[in-house]
Formats: sequence, C-alpha cells, structure tokens
Amino acid sequence: MNPPGNRPPKPDWKGLSAQAGDVLGPEFWQDIASIIPLTGPRIDMYETPQEMVVVAEVPGLSSPEQIQLSFRDQSLLMRGMLVRPYQVLDEQMRLSERFFGAFERVIRLPGRALTEQMRAQYHNGLLIIRIPLTPPDGEKVIPIQFT
Repeated sequence: MNPPGNRPPKPDWKGLSAQAGDVLGPEFWQDIASIIPLTGPRIDMYETPQEMVVVAEVPGLSSPEQIQLSFRDQSLLMRGMLVRPYQVLDEQMRLSERFFGAFERVIRLPGRALTEQMRAQYHNGLLIIRIPLTPPDGEKVIPIQFT
C-alpha cells in the first residue's frame, strides 16, 4: 500500500518499449500499429500545482468548427475530424502511422478541476487545454466517536 497522498509508481513504458524492440526486432512497433491503429489524436497530459494541461496533436485544423470541446461527468470530451491533406486510396498506403478521420476522446479530470475556468488554444497543430485546479486540501482526519 502506498503512503497517504502518494501516487502509485508509473510503469516504465519507454523502458518496456525499448526492451520489446530489442527482443522482437526494430519493426515490432510498426507491425503493432498496423494491427491496432490509433483511434484519435495523440495526447499528453500533465499536472502542475496550479493546473492540469492537456496537449493534443490535431494537425491541419483551419477553423473552430473542426473540433469541439465539452465537459460532462468530470470528463473532458474532445470531438473532431482530422482530414488527410493528400488524396490517396487506402490500398496505396505502404505505412500509415498518423490518424485521420472522426474521433472522440474522453479524458477523466481530477475532482479539483475548476472546469468553469478551462481555456483552450490552438497553435502549430497542437490544441492546448488548461484547466485550473483548486489547491490541494491535504489529508483530512475524520474523528471517531467511541461510545
């Protein structure tokens, strides 16, 4: 069990990826990507003491109508359409790692998120969403009454 207030350690995905590549060969991740394709934009999310930041790769957007952000049930919903900027048939593709098409991503937010103060900015193919956080309360002790 982890000490109160501490998060469990995160898996070392980069190390696992490198080990799998060493054992299974350099084409392993490309082969996996063709079997299990990406179903939406790639997303990074990080937290500072003041805010949660979501960074999504959504290249080629030219208007706000191509993407929609909303909030429901403590989750950020991102919907949109990424159009392939070149006209080719799927049969012509020899390697396809980028995602194109309609997508919907649901990102669970912490209970400390101040959702009414969220703001988003699109620049150079990245959608950056900033969600302020309330200060952490810390651990609260619950009194126990003995009778």
